Amino acid sequence: VSGLSFGIISGVFSIINILAGSAGPGTVGIHGDSPYYFITSAFLTMALVLLHTFWGIIFFDACERRRAGGLGLVVGGHLLVSGLTFLNPWYEASLGPILILTLCTGLWAFSTAGGSFHNVLKCLSCKQEPQSQVVLYSALQVPPEE
Repeated sequence: VSGLSFGIISGVFSIINILAGSAGPGTVGIHGDSPYYFITSAFLTMALVLLHTFWGIIFFDACERRRAGGLGLVVGGHLLVSGLTFLNPWYEASLGPILILTLCTGLWAFSTAGGSFHNVLKCLSCKQEPQSQVVLYSALQVPPEE
């Protein structure tokens, strides 16, 4: 939940900055800026929302299991994405690596959360496996017979 909240907040701030740029005198793309600023910003916002969600899953799992490597990779990935967005003046060039990192981080978070390829295939097949046993539990206790 924390990662999703950070992701949504990041997306809201990004959208507000994009809307502020679009409300200007219409200079996006005229003075050497990319004409694909708005579509690239939309994809970057989507990637950042997903990345924050995935990073939250991985980060808290690494904290619970005391894995410093996972913590370092999450922080390093965050710095990498931030560096790509700040240092690269061409938005289209930074979009590819960020989307690849989003896909890889999503797969990592999926496996961290207990997901497996077998479960995905089982879900996509829409077949129900027959239940071989029935478990009945009741908090009501039968009074002992005397």
